[in-house]
Amino acid sequence: MSRLGVTASKRIGNAVVRNRIKRLTREVFRHCRARIQPPLDIVVIAKAEAHKLSYAQVVAELRASLPLSGGG
Repeated sequence: MSRLGVTASKRIGNAVVRNRIKRLTREVFRHCRARIQPPLDIVVIAKAEAHKLSYAQVVAELRASLPLSGGG
């Protein structure tokens, strides 16, 4: 089974902003975890503009980056 690591430095924003980014990323990963083939260890490093992304944008970014089976 794939595993996820998420980092967001203090340059991203305060703790509330950093935790929101991490929650969104983990939630998207949770929904597509079983379809990642082959199982991978994934590290997401949040960049400066990450706090502006909506849930749908996070979904699109991660799906484009991950090798998903079953139609994405």
